[in-house]
Amino acid sequence: MLTRRRCDRDSPGSAVGHHGRVPGIYDEPELYEAACAYRDVPGEVSALLRWSGKHGDAELRSVLELAAGPAEHSRELARRGLDATTLDLSPAMCARARELAAADGIGLTVVQADMRDFSIPRQFDLAITMLNSLCHLLTLDDLLHHLACLARHVAPGGLYIVELAHPADFFAAERRTSSEWSSEVDGGTVSVRWGGGSDEIDPITQITREHVRVTYSKRGRGVRTVTDVVPNRFWTATELTAAIRLAGGFAVAARYGDFDADTSVEAPDAWRMILVLRREGPAAEPAPPPVDGPRAG
Repeated sequence: MLTRRRCDRDSPGSAVGHHGRVPGIYDEPELYEAACAYRDVPGEVSALLRWSGKHGDAELRSVLELAAGPAEHSRELARRGLDATTLDLSPAMCARARELAAADGIGLTVVQADMRDFSIPRQFDLAITMLNSLCHLLTLDDLLHHLACLARHVAPGGLYIVELAHPADFFAAERRTSSEWSSEVDGGTVSVRWGGGSDEIDPITQITREHVRVTYSKRGRGVRTVTDVVPNRFWTATELTAAIRLAGGFAVAARYGDFDADTSVEAPDAWRMILVLRREGPAAEPAPPPVDGPRAG
């Protein structure tokens, strides 16, 4: 059973967030992995495969994971026989994904690129973006560029599955995920604070600058702490649905609120907002790349 906790990924550029020049949590793959060690990756992958069989029209042979960090999910999918490709903006995360795949003898293609504007000379049967990484697309233009670009990379009948934070974390009196947690990991303990506290969402931009602190106490190697400030955009279900229609190429096939069962996102115990998008019709015409905007991993 997944713990109702949150660990969000790959920040775009910002004066106070990770932008490839100032070290932060996304330059520390080992600490990032430890912070997210509570995730049940095999269980989540089983849900992705179940939904692919239920909603997809294409035979599932290949997968693309976006904003993948160390590529936990695509590495697990590769272990189950899929042709897996992973994409991330961070050079450190890409290097870590290659290292872990090689250590496990897993075939994995790693691409360092911006999730809004990339080109891979092939199409995939399934694309995934996990751990609320879509929150690093800070504007509507960012989101539309991403969807249009991705539509060109998903085969007709294929799926794009996106995991986001549940709207209750922003609108309800009580959050459905925790901003602080500790986990026992191999060789030590990791304590995490990701947002919460005094961090507030801007009511106009819907962006929160989340203060992140990860402390890893590893036996025989002392204690390491990394702090960061990461800008995250909250996308409502209505905004996402409108953006999907505007971008073209995808239609919403299903919405789920958990990985353990096909829980509705409207259910009282739902703690994530998972969209299953099916590739339908031609992709939208490519829009020009954003000008002077932050990059997204």
